[in-house]
Parts: sequence; C-alpha cells; structure tokens
Amino acid sequence: MTLSHETVVALLDGLELFEALSDEEIEALARKVDTVSWEPGEIVFQEGDVGAACYVIYTGGVKVTRRLVDGQPIALAQVGHGGVVGELALFASERRAGTLQAVDPTTAIAISRDDLMAILHGNADAAVSMAVHIARLLQRATDRQFAAATSTVNGRILATLLAQVEARQSHHPGEENIELVGSTSDLARSAGTPKDDAARVLHWLENEGVLRVKRGRIIVRSTPALRGYLD
Repeated sequence: MTLSHETVVALLDGLELFEALSDEEIEALARKVDTVSWEPGEIVFQEGDVGAACYVIYTGGVKVTRRLVDGQPIALAQVGHGGVVGELALFASERRAGTLQAVDPTTAIAISRDDLMAILHGNADAAVSMAVHIARLLQRATDRQFAAATSTVNGRILATLLAQVEARQSHHPGEENIELVGSTSDLARSAGTPKDDAARVLHWLENEGVLRVKRGRIIVRSTPALRGYLD
C-alpha cells in the first residue's frame, strides 16, 4: 500500500511538529517520504539502535517500550493515527531511546533525517520551531526521571498505572477522569511493590494533579501527564 500524495500532505499538515513549514515545504517533504507497513508484533526499531528516520502513523497502532535498569520492559505509550514516533533521535541523539513495535497491522510514512534537515537549512523559523518542540521533549524527559532515574520501584508503579489506563481507554476511547479498578493494595500487587511505595507514588501524583484518590478509588485525571513521567 502506497499512500497518495494528497493523503501524505494532509497527514503532515496536521502535525504540530511541522506547523512552521510553508505549504510549499510540506509539499516538497511529502514527495520525499516513503510509505511503510508493519505486521502486528513486528519490531520497527530497538532501544539503542541508530535512528535515521521518524514515522507518522496513518492506520493501525504501535507501542513504545523501554527497559528499566534491571531489564524489566515497561510500556511508555501507544500511538495511533497522526502520532509521530522516533523524532527525538533525529535531533537530540542518534540512538533510539526506546523500542517501537507494531500492535496492529500498521501503515505509516517514514521521514528521513537528511530530507528533513535539507528543508530546515533553508527555513530558520521552522528550525527554531522544531528545536523548541525537541527541547520540550528533552525537558519532559529530564523532569520526569521519577520512574527511570529514581528507582525501578517507582517505574513499575507508574508503568502499571499507565497500562491500566490504556487498557481502559481501548474499551472507552475519549473517556476522561478514568477510574481504575482496584485499590492501592491492588496496584501494589500488580506492580510487585510494597503497598507503602504504591501509596507514596499515588500521593505524589495526586499533589501533581495527575490523579486523585477518593475513598480507595484511583481516578486518573490526565493520561498525557501520567505518560510523561515515563518519557
């Protein structure tokens, strides 16, 4: 399957990452991208691989995972139509920060570093705009080291919360204020951590406004914020 030029243009034009590109630059970039397809379970790239392209998902879905210090894999995000994955490696590092795997039959467009940089070299505004976008990603990664840098216990609790939220969203897309099934004790058992650690993380996230705990119920108010702590 090869996406039409018009489809690719519409996909690129809807991305915040490329909001500073002119119509002509979007058209030029659309002529250079490749259409790629992956089967469910297929690994697109591994954590630590050299990154030479980013991907914009058209149909299907992918998940991003990362390994904790002890080798435990955790799910960072699931990305569907219109989502961009792999862009950080194009600007901030040549190495992939996580592993990308298809979870459904997926079609995406691949944008190479060389093609993107060729456009940015001629458009200072777009280069600054993308630099700001990447800086935000890096800032979030720096500020949200609670899971990976502080301890694997925290990471497991956060990853367990996110997995439960994403499972709920798969059956109730668009739902806000997601109420999870189970108590603090249930969360601790699922994450394989002491209850005190689970309670501490929940208290911290509640202070951050990410969730609230009410009469033993855990209600997640912001999935993107929760996911951000694992980026």
